[in-house]
Amino acid sequence: MIKVIKFDVDYGYIKQALPNLITINLNNLMELEIEEEQLEGGEYALTQTEMSNGLIGIIENEELVYYIHIKNNVVYVTPYINNTTEGSLKLKIEKFHGRFKVNITQYSYVITDTYTEQTLELGSDLFLKGRKPFILNAENTIGDPVIYLKIAYENYITFLEYTNSKSDFALKTVIINFLIPSSLKLDFISANELVIRYDNSKQIIRLNDLKRLKDVKLSKEFRPAVKEAIYLKINDKLYVINEHNKKLSIKTDKEKALLFKNSDVIAKKNQDYIELKGEIHYNTTIRPDALVTKEGVFLTKLYWSGTSFSANLRIDMLQRLENIHNTIFVAINNKKLHPLHQSPKFKDKKHVLLSFNVNQHAIILRRNASNNLSIGNLPELKIYNTSHKLKIKFAEKIAKLYKALNKKHNVNVYFEKEASKAVESGKCVFEAVVKQKFDSKNVFILDKTSKQYAEMKRKWGNKIVERFSFKNYLYVFIADHFISSELSNHIINTRIFNDALNEKIKITPLYFLQHGITFMKPRDDPKDVGFHKNNMTNNIVKSVVSSEVEARIFNTLGYNDFDIMKTGMPKFDEASLKKNANKITYMPTWRPWEEGEVFNGKITQTSYYQSLIDVIKAFEKAGMLDRLQIAAHNKFSQFAKSHLKKYQNIFVEDPTDTLTNSAIYITDISSIILDATYQGAYPIFYWKEFDSIIEHYGGTTPVNKYNAPGTIVYSENELVNTVKDIIAKDYKMPEKVKENYKKINEFEDNKNTQRVINELIKDNVL
Repeated sequence: MIKVIKFDVDYGYIKQALPNLITINLNNLMELEIEEEQLEGGEYALTQTEMSNGLIGIIENEELVYYIHIKNNVVYVTPYINNTTEGSLKLKIEKFHGRFKVNITQYSYVITDTYTEQTLELGSDLFLKGRKPFILNAENTIGDPVIYLKIAYENYITFLEYTNSKSDFALKTVIINFLIPSSLKLDFISANELVIRYDNSKQIIRLNDLKRLKDVKLSKEFRPAVKEAIYLKINDKLYVINEHNKKLSIKTDKEKALLFKNSDVIAKKNQDYIELKGEIHYNTTIRPDALVTKEGVFLTKLYWSGTSFSANLRIDMLQRLENIHNTIFVAINNKKLHPLHQSPKFKDKKHVLLSFNVNQHAIILRRNASNNLSIGNLPELKIYNTSHKLKIKFAEKIAKLYKALNKKHNVNVYFEKEASKAVESGKCVFEAVVKQKFDSKNVFILDKTSKQYAEMKRKWGNKIVERFSFKNYLYVFIADHFISSELSNHIINTRIFNDALNEKIKITPLYFLQHGITFMKPRDDPKDVGFHKNNMTNNIVKSVVSSEVEARIFNTLGYNDFDIMKTGMPKFDEASLKKNANKITYMPTWRPWEEGEVFNGKITQTSYYQSLIDVIKAFEKAGMLDRLQIAAHNKFSQFAKSHLKKYQNIFVEDPTDTLTNSAIYITDISSIILDATYQGAYPIFYWKEFDSIIEHYGGTTPVNKYNAPGTIVYSENELVNTVKDIIAKDYKMPEKVKENYKKINEFEDNKNTQRVINELIKDNVL
């Protein structure tokens, strides 16, 4: 499996990264493919290029590291950094003391401390910025130097230094990037000491001093080399060398403060393109020449007239963007300079600047949380049609009148995943509430295409509100509470880019019923803004939990005991297996990092797809395909019915349909397996890609091989053999599995729904 360790977007971008294939777009000039089968321990040339020498990226396959780089106008893929092959990286190693020996190895060099005999083989860490400890609790003999080795490759410089305050030896790497070509020469004599040279003149600058002072005067001898401002980055921190008020200096600061005084951007949609106009008042005469994405994808040229700029983003090109969200950066010579920013001083409070549907895509131009411009390329949605935008505006106005005339009764709005289903806890609580006839007004939002719509409409009449209708928008604005198994935005769609709707959705109190028990997926990464209380954009009042174990997980996420209602999940009250249940269901957890590939029709290039195919093939080989059913993401189910004719009948569009007919349930970390176990299915955890999935989600997961409520397997063969063994033993579940499950879900009295209703009564919701 190929793993990307590092990629320099100054050279282009990674178009796709699959377990067996990496595709690189090299500065919008060409595309390069690296296949796993080519990585067999040797090196090979990819293509000729006129680009300058440098490291493009680092990948790993089968625990061997490969370097993608340009050397003498050739792009190489090589595991060598010891200069023993034509395509090897060429390191320049300088020794300043005899304590450390450097010897060549098969691919690299090994450093040996002659005092302690500790060794370190040089590898990809050389090209990652910052310090990497080598020998801890070390002593430096009196008279010995601080710096022992200097290792240089192009714009990467690494020192082996002793640090008194930490009592250790460490490799310290600095990376220099000129954004504008310059005749100045930069070097380092330590990780903190920058050397600037021009002709016979040189000056040493201590970076710590520069960081503290923000501005250090330079020798007037450098003036001939600084005819215009020079921008450079050292370890991603921006520096400017220029002459101002007759003083030549090098400066650093927060990026926006260093670059410009203010920035203003306006957008207008034309027939085939989006026109961007505005002003950026730079502190120097710099003029970026392009707009690119964060990943380095070229968007368009940038044109200037004084401080004013203009650019046209072609709509057909925006539809081809691989990522769902794309922050726009201004760039010089394909090198990113800064995000296209809207300064707060202009007091434009709009987040969404443009939204429209085109060719089954929704193109969204918005300002993100940092006030930087971002382009969204998503599936089309009705709310971005002109007629629906008018409905939303009208609903917002009518809502104010409605609330003024109806102050006595609460309006509670129920819904489930993207208002497209009525099979989860939202439905259970809604139906129990309307049967008990409370004083409040209670409605359920449901898409007319849902399989449950006709029955729900027949049973509950005007209490069922059609998704995307005027009443749907109206109930968003008049709702006093949301009660749902999903977060608040699901009242219309997972992602909503409409300022008025978003503002009301975010402030409306939510009673969160959860769609699954929180246990498997990582939730402790602060970057997981969707779940940490401090980062939560939804107004969660209380959340359902099913055990003390789950309550403690919520506690670690910032939720106190008043934010939790320990009731169990309402949907379990009526859950049971059919008597003749004999299916074996596989449902891998959804991998949101592959959503862009799925949306852009590259389903077969995802690890999710490969996982499904591997399991199908294994069951087919074992002669058990007739027992298997796949509960896949709906995009995959649709794809299977069109492209996998042989297997189309084993794909189930609605995963909840599998819960009543599955004798065995298989997943990696999807919470649906806890639903299946409650109903009586035997749980299997298929962890072939467990580490990779957890790494992509970020953070850690509470589940491990000791507390997992099921049998764990790590390969297709082990999976099939385990299934056969379970069937042979008549699906008898081990006591350890039952014990682990009971710790996660404590309730089995089928009174979860009433416990939730009691909480709503106590809080005066009903």
